[in-house]
Amino acid sequence: MMIPPMMVDLGGAALWLVSRERRPDDARESWRRGVAATLQVGMHFDVVQVPSGIVENGMCGVKDRAAIQNHFRAVGITSAVILSRTRTRYCLLVPPDTAQDWAEPGTQCIGRHHPTNYLGVPAPTRREPPGAHWLMPAPEDNGMLCDPANIRLLVGKAGRRQGQTR
Repeated sequence: MMIPPMMVDLGGAALWLVSRERRPDDARESWRRGVAATLQVGMHFDVVQVPSGIVENGMCGVKDRAAIQNHFRAVGITSAVILSRTRTRYCLLVPPDTAQDWAEPGTQCIGRHHPTNYLGVPAPTRREPPGAHWLMPAPEDNGMLCDPANIRLLVGKAGRRQGQTR
């Protein structure tokens, strides 16, 4: 039996993600229709964008979904990671104001003062392609955002590995 779109439970993450939005119903409606919602960055979270090449350069062996998830977990990142529709970029949700100090080469941090401070966010229940999806679970509160220090470890691991292969 198919569940009507309006009856899909989007869970606690959906409540938290839209709780500071000016038009939270628009975001929920987008998710119910199966499309990403455009959320403003800098209120609940900033976003660090890391090219997939950087993430995968820090890995050995198979680079399938499970291996990539384990790679994130190995540096302490257990939630709040979106994989882009094209699979070329990971978007890691971090605490607000992270963008003010961010300077990791090859990455970008978008916060409230960025000219394009919006992010297409898939429904918190969307865990598989096609399209943008949550590689790691959507955050339900501030405590589930990625620690910027752990992202620096992830990026540094890729840099060290790249240096070893030269």
